Amino acid sequence: MTTPADQAMALLLRPVRHAVNNLSMVLTANLESAVPRMPEGERVTKLVTRAWDAAQDYDRLARGYLALGREESVRSGRADRVIGDLLPLLVLASGGPLALEGEDGTAVEYRSPALESALVLAMSGASGLPAGPRPPLRLARGRVELGWAVPEAARTALEAAGARVEAASVVLPQSGGAVSARAAS
Repeated sequence: MTTPADQAMALLLRPVRHAVNNLSMVLTANLESAVPRMPEGERVTKLVTRAWDAAQDYDRLARGYLALGREESVRSGRADRVIGDLLPLLVLASGGPLALEGEDGTAVEYRSPALESALVLAMSGASGLPAGPRPPLRLARGRVELGWAVPEAARTALEAAGARVEAASVVLPQSGGAVSARAAS
């Protein structure tokens, strides 16, 4: 049963996503333009540079989070770009610092946001690890190696999104693999 709050959030998702994207773009573009014009070594320059870095981090995090609410579609891209764009959310979901190792130009074609959501769920497997940095995600040939077991709910979601789970690895759907968008139920 949906609550009035659920209904209000659903109603506002698209306009808020649009507003956040616009605000983020204005912040990052203006700070990017201002920093090179500021006097080197000045305290204010350091403050504005830190604000620019924070605005970029915010932009990546907000865009990734809001993208999880997009209507489902088939997307394609390089494996390293797909995982790299999602990394801020993967770090939060893993519960600790998390690095991405490896460059991978493998072309992937996937159902979005189904795959991204399932990858976020896969990070919850790191919750049983000791506090501190998580084992790095290793990316090669369309495969993301995790340093922990994939939880069953994540495995189900990954397979439903067209990925394969092999031990502690996720094999991303490759281009040319007949991916079709399914309506969210």
